[in-house]
Order: sequence, then structure tokens, then C-alpha cells
Amino acid sequence: MTESATSLNRKRTAARITQCAQVLAEEWGLDGFTMDDLAECAGVSRRTLFNYVDGKLDAVLGAPPGPDPANLAAFRAGGPTGRLAEDVKATIVAVLNRQDTAAEEYERVRRLIASEARLHKAMHDKFSRLAEFLAEAIVEREGARFDLLRARAAATVTLSLFDLALEAFVADPSASLAEHYVAVFDGAAALFD
Repeated sequence: MTESATSLNRKRTAARITQCAQVLAEEWGLDGFTMDDLAECAGVSRRTLFNYVDGKLDAVLGAPPGPDPANLAAFRAGGPTGRLAEDVKATIVAVLNRQDTAAEEYERVRRLIASEARLHKAMHDKFSRLAEFLAEAIVEREGARFDLLRARAAATVTLSLFDLALEAFVADPSASLAEHYVAVFDGAAALFD
């Protein structure tokens, strides 16, 4: 199914806001630009800007990618393969395949997070929310076989692998982020075979 023009326009605007926020933050520091500066850079009104982001931290980090509703429904129903590890991997790879962010942009975000404690905390909070979301989906899928603590551990480890995949992607963008994620995931899974 093709994306609507409105949805595509919203994605482009959100990406432009994030890119401008990152460039401004890298050039001036997080406190060195205003939301008005960001709106001007992104070519949107201040009012429109706040329809996309709550503040500078959200603008710099961007919205975390979400799973396709159909893929998420299939995962919660026990698919696509019926093997939890393979299905978690497939769901995350599907999310990563929907992204078209260049390695240089990921590297810029990593530099910003490393240089600004508030960004580091905000990114940690976003990952914590994603891990909780994934844990709840695992519990819903697996039922009584998985308590919430076990699901949280699985989700946290799974999402932690993303950072290693991101590092590999920045070093070698000839393979996609999803391909690097599969390599990292499979390497971690092999430890437990």
C-alpha cells in the first residue's frame, strides 16, 4: 500500500525539523538556538513546529520509529515464524528497513548525545519506553510463559543490540542498518545456543 501525500509530507517535515535541530545543536549547542531559530531553519511556523515536537530534545532526537501495525499484530499473534527470537528480530528489521537515514546523520546524533547529558538522558528515556512497549507485546504474545520481568530483560537486550548495529553501520555504510542489526542479533543469539 502506498503512503498518502499527507503522511509523506508529515514525514518530510518531521525529518527536516530533526535535521535542522541537529545542525543547530551541533553548531551552537543545545542552549545556543531557540525554537524560533529552529522553526525558521525548518521553514515552518512556530505553531507548526510544536505540532511535531515538544521541545529541543525531541527535535534533536526525532521521533523513534514505530512498527507497522500489521507487523505488530502478526507478532502479537505469534508470527511470523512462531519462534520468539526470530520474530522479534524480524519485527525490528522491518522497522529498520522503513528508515532511510544516512550513516552520517546517525553519527551526528551519536556525537550530540555523547556531548550533551540532557540528550543522553532523553535518548535513554526513549529507549526505556520502547523496551517497555516491546516487553508488553512479548507478554501479550507469550502469555503465562513469560512474566513481565523476563520480557523486559529480553526487550532491553534486544534494543541494546541496536547501538552495536548502529556503530557498525556508521563504520561500514555499505551494508544497511538492518543488515548490521541482523549480524549483531545473530551473534548475540549464538552465545546462548
